[in-house]
Amino acid sequence: MRRLSDDFHACLHSGFLSGITENVKADPDLTLEIRDNYINLYYKGNSLLKLRETKTGPYKAEIHSKYLANAQIPADFTPETVTDFLSAIPLLKQNIVRHGKRSAEIEYEQMIIRANNLEPRNTAEYLIVDRQYTTAEGRFDLTGIFWDRNGRKKGQTVPVCLMEIKYALNDDIREVHEQLAHYYKSIAPQSAAIAAEMQSLFHQKLEQGLYRMPQYRIDALKTLTFSPDISQFQFVVIFVDYNPNSSKLNLQKLSELPFANQIRIFHSGFAMWQQNVQPLPAG
Repeated sequence: MRRLSDDFHACLHSGFLSGITENVKADPDLTLEIRDNYINLYYKGNSLLKLRETKTGPYKAEIHSKYLANAQIPADFTPETVTDFLSAIPLLKQNIVRHGKRSAEIEYEQMIIRANNLEPRNTAEYLIVDRQYTTAEGRFDLTGIFWDRNGRKKGQTVPVCLMEIKYALNDDIREVHEQLAHYYKSIAPQSAAIAAEMQSLFHQKLEQGLYRMPQYRIDALKTLTFSPDISQFQFVVIFVDYNPNSSKLNLQKLSELPFANQIRIFHSGFAMWQQNVQPLPAG
């Protein structure tokens, strides 16, 4: 289960590891994701740090060797050594730019997290809880919740959202209906467990201050309950820079799925075609 122990959680919040969390909160280009008693820090979709808790002794850091060029960072994080990592973050980011995996899709994952979780003026209705969430039958690019702005209040039950990103003219777009059907069938028996895990993750990230928004909204978010009912889940397909002149996306096949009313299509990106440029009427 993706969750940190109370000790690890407390150390990141107010102990000697809190500098890591503070750096993430100060830098919208970094994200911190909670795993099963370890964390990953991501930059441009690449893992800048994996830090895991051990039963005894120091926290153990893993950083890809190609990002460590000209950096001296001990593998054991202690109160004395964690500052070596913190001071090396700018260098690690530069090395990721030089040597990291270049994938527009994973960079967009991180941009979507930033736009929905870290930009207070957006007041988005979708909040991202996790990225690269894995089940026995597959992996979702992003998971989150939908909090409808209409009638929004404390103590509400909200749907879990499982999100799949398709960049440009990815050939997988032709079979996206089959992918969703497979995912739905595989997760339906475990929807309650998924909702509980997502809610636990959400609360730990809220307590760590990993959502940048007004305190009154944070207070309300802490009172939300994630619906365990699979019929309330949303399946969000995010098409980034999808060419509207393409025939790869077959909306008819998506609409024929028995859970079509739970599917949401979202178009995003920066590539421009006349179909999605709106001219103003003549004055």
